[in-house]
Amino acid sequence: MTGPRPSPDRAAGESSPLPALAAIVAVARFQIDRLLTPPRLALAAIGVIFPTAVLLAAAKARDASLDHDLGAILLYALVPEAVCMLGLLVTISPAVADELERGTWVHVAVRPGGRRALLLGTWLAAVLWTGAVALLGLLLALLTGVISNGWSLLGPFTILVCLSCIGRAALFALPAVIVPKRSLVASVGVALVVEYLAGLIPAVINQLTVSLRLHTLLVRFMDWQRTLAPELQLLIDDRPPSAQVAAVLLLAVVYLAIAVAILEWRQFPPSEES
Repeated sequence: MTGPRPSPDRAAGESSPLPALAAIVAVARFQIDRLLTPPRLALAAIGVIFPTAVLLAAAKARDASLDHDLGAILLYALVPEAVCMLGLLVTISPAVADELERGTWVHVAVRPGGRRALLLGTWLAAVLWTGAVALLGLLLALLTGVISNGWSLLGPFTILVCLSCIGRAALFALPAVIVPKRSLVASVGVALVVEYLAGLIPAVINQLTVSLRLHTLLVRFMDWQRTLAPELQLLIDDRPPSAQVAAVLLLAVVYLAIAVAILEWRQFPPSEES
């Protein structure tokens, strides 16, 4: 005796990648359209201006332009870390819970690949939106000329911004699907515990963090490895930059795969869908 056959629509939706990709892009466009509101645009403008304001204040306190190394350290803390982290927290973290509360999850869940499209489309929207804000903030900071030879940082920091958004958006997708009603609080905890505390532990656990890869790439790009203090050598990885980029992309794939698996197997009661 054979089991029930899947419907033609479901089988076609699962076998062809093109409809799935179109659904992901459609969700991403929808989520970006939701971000194009005056309050969200005002927050984005603050994110763009914030790094420049801090750098100008630091230069004014020193009564001189920032030297190349100091400027790189401050810019790294402000853009790939602060702006990217905060931007991702307010974009991807509440998105799944919002869809649950608005009742759209019922319609998404019955469509082939609907849950995957919702999650991956929201992830893509968060990466694009936050990445655009961070890169504009980076350009504005460099345009001020407050960092000596600052334009040499444009290429390396663009890579750092992109990797920070890709990896951390995938990481924040996990608490968004595990505890959707407390996704923002859970994501803040993940950022503090996983990315910052675990990233500073020189053991196997820090290999699972995006922070380790970004720190390592910063040191490689700035050619600081030869002058780095011995105790700080434990906080970076000795593999080449290409391996660090590949590690971030692999981590993003693993985090998203786990999040999708949770969505595929988890049952959401009606109380969460209303």
